[in-house]
Amino acid sequence: MPDGPVDLDLRKLRYFVAVAERRHFGQAAVALHVTQPALSRQVRQLEHDLRVDLFTRSTREVTLTPAGEQFLRDAKALLAASEAAQERARRIGAGDDALVVGFMLGTDVGLALNAFSGQHPHVSIELVRLRWWSQARALLEGSVDVGFVRPPLEADGVELLPLYSEHLTAVLPVGHPRAHDAKVALAALADDPVLEYADAAEAWSAVWNADPRPDGTRPGHGPAFHDMEELLGYVRGGRGIAFVPNSVAAAFPRSDVAYVPVADVPPGQVALAWNGSRRSPLVTSFVEAVRAGARARGTT
Repeated sequence: MPDGPVDLDLRKLRYFVAVAERRHFGQAAVALHVTQPALSRQVRQLEHDLRVDLFTRSTREVTLTPAGEQFLRDAKALLAASEAAQERARRIGAGDDALVVGFMLGTDVGLALNAFSGQHPHVSIELVRLRWWSQARALLEGSVDVGFVRPPLEADGVELLPLYSEHLTAVLPVGHPRAHDAKVALAALADDPVLEYADAAEAWSAVWNADPRPDGTRPGHGPAFHDMEELLGYVRGGRGIAFVPNSVAAAFPRSDVAYVPVADVPPGQVALAWNGSRRSPLVTSFVEAVRAGARARGTT
């Protein structure tokens, strides 16, 4: 094992990620515009530096070792953090006043943006879409300054300002026996497999997928989906049902699926989140603008 930390070369990390994602040195070399021997040497050197095998190589395939699987997750995070740091430095060096605001699909950001812009008209705002599997990482790595998120977030250092609650809606095939109900109880959906939010943390799924149910039972598991298009495709195809926040259902009106409010699940929360260790004056001003707006509406 190394006697101390290894100085990691970002270029080697990019090379490793390219191979790990494609499971093929030749394809990675083409994507990186380098020769395959040069790429292989760089990855071998990285393994030598770390003193661990990241890949299992054979004449037919390249697979990640358990250490390689973990290092891939960490390498992506390091590269993203590096890019975010460079972008922040460029913005500050250029004298730009800018705020990057993350949001999850269906979250209500308009009033907050208008209130902040009214107080800081010189600040430009960039919106970045967040996903359930990346909302905490985006805040910790600094690719967004603040974010409208759906807790829980399992991330030390992320601070939250609760804003409002959201009830769940069941997404059902139009031929489902409960498709035309005004509301539906979970017990009536006990036999339906539930689509899974791909790569979601267990605590997040427990809230937003009603798993386990209030009575302690667990639904059958359907396919995992990454976005609403996949979710709707699976539901239409009879592969399972899904649960989404009311605001998300409202954003995707469809005649080929049924949206039915769920009667007996506690609502989830929407919150404003930021990295407590990277709270700039602009972030503080944005948080205060959102807090004042929420207080005026009586939601916090």
